[in-house]
Amino acid sequence: MREDMQYISGVMDELEAIVQDASNVPMRKGLAVVDRSDLLVMLDELRGSLPGELSEAEALRRECAAMVAEAEEDARRIIEDAHRRTEDRVEESEVHRRALRRADEVTERAERYAEEVSSGSEVYRDRVMGQLENWFEDSLVSVGESRQELGGVPVRPVVRTPERQPAQQPEPTEDDNRGWRVSSA
Repeated sequence: MREDMQYISGVMDELEAIVQDASNVPMRKGLAVVDRSDLLVMLDELRGSLPGELSEAEALRRECAAMVAEAEEDARRIIEDAHRRTEDRVEESEVHRRALRRADEVTERAERYAEEVSSGSEVYRDRVMGQLENWFEDSLVSVGESRQELGGVPVRPVVRTPERQPAQQPEPTEDDNRGWRVSSA
């Protein structure tokens, strides 16, 4: 092996000498013209003199890389399997079942509360609409009374019906001397 290394070192020295002695390329600093055939011959000699251990080392390196890749794949599968088994065990545990029951209870309670709020809002809406309806009825009665007073027609009290229907206004039959007719609209 020592002899091979000395030979390789000699070939590399010759390669260096070829590059050092090469003529420079005009106006291109650092570039040189090298005889291709000399350089290729030297590289072939160098390649042929490399010890067989180097190719064995390269084969070992590739084999090692393949073993590492296989080990990483095995590790990934083991971890995935462990996660899957852990999830299965969690789903089978009493704590998980209690958590699901508790979640169902909270959901049911929230739905009941939502229904109560919804029905409460409907009651409130009906009450507000009834108050508005009464206010408008009172306003219409007041407007009708004012129109009758302005037209000289006597005012009759308006009776409300329990179904919140607008009170019936009497139909005036007399015309004012200005040509106006009193109506309930």
